[in-house]
Amino acid sequence: MLRQIRTDNPMNTLNSPITNIRSEWISCDGPEKDVVLSTRARLARNVAGFAFPTRAKSADLEAVAAKIIEASDSLRRIYPDLITINTSSLTEEERSYLVDAHLASPQQVKPKDGRILLLESNGRIAIMVNEEDHLRIQAILPGLQTVKAWQLVDEIDDCLAEKLEFSASEKLGFLTASLTNLGTGLRISAMMHLGGLAMTGRLVRTIKAAVELDISVRGLFGEGSRGLGDFYQVSNEVTLGAPEMEFAERVGAVADYLVAEERNARNDLLEAGALRVIRAAQKSIKLIREAEKLNAKDALSLLSPLRVAVCGGLVDGIKLSDLNELMITLGIMRLETPNERELEQSDRRRAVMLRRAIRNVVV
Repeated sequence: MLRQIRTDNPMNTLNSPITNIRSEWISCDGPEKDVVLSTRARLARNVAGFAFPTRAKSADLEAVAAKIIEASDSLRRIYPDLITINTSSLTEEERSYLVDAHLASPQQVKPKDGRILLLESNGRIAIMVNEEDHLRIQAILPGLQTVKAWQLVDEIDDCLAEKLEFSASEKLGFLTASLTNLGTGLRISAMMHLGGLAMTGRLVRTIKAAVELDISVRGLFGEGSRGLGDFYQVSNEVTLGAPEMEFAERVGAVADYLVAEERNARNDLLEAGALRVIRAAQKSIKLIREAEKLNAKDALSLLSPLRVAVCGGLVDGIKLSDLNELMITLGIMRLETPNERELEQSDRRRAVMLRRAIRNVVV
């Protein structure tokens, strides 16, 4: 097992205060921030000579992790505050937090030999080791920045490739555990709030138009998840057959289209007198203030009209960055199945947190 942290930063301990890490995307300080919360680029890579993690023995997974740790030393010249986390040491709350903050996948934070996370303290860079592939190199930025996010992961990829040999085929490109990542291994995604389209009944039609452009539209936590609270991830459907830059530009173009459609929907609601938006936001606030318990789905659903109202300048007492923070701290992604008592306690805590967050809100 990995026991040593390779930096003097006091945050860098196996029991580090994970929940003190604040991702840059929470700040709402990026292009198209009223609609696009964040942009993520992720590269899948595997170390040559080793089986994929799903088929590898524990000793091989540990060997891969050691190689990647050694290779990452050169990265620390660029990212000096990169911390190393042994995911087996995390509490259930810390694991849920990392997933809610989009700093790690649900699979990555499950305990397994050789599974580690290299994480920049501002949450911008995350390198998952021994998830589905040996390496998942991720950059997550605020707002819509598909090309810049790709450039960040490309730089890290080049740096690691100086020390590691990656599995690749001259014909197929980079080899990955899943055929859907074969080729470039690149996934570019934009996390978007499409509450205006949902309120006007245009959401399904607009998403269908995006899908016809070979773009995937999934729920908040990617593949296999639902569109909770009108949040969606827009990403490239394939990773083979085009240069990496082209995939970044394609996703950016479709995201631009969705941003325009969402703003049109919001403007139509506001030009009609904004009464529908105001009433929806007021209803959410009333329900939050009265609720003794709130599950994750209901919490996100209640925040959706409030977010539209904030963007329309109809709300005082809360900012978009506050709403982003709530998406993480509310514990939306529970990784373990709780018993009935734990579930009730969690729902009660969530209701209390939301009431506190909106206590000064005026619509």
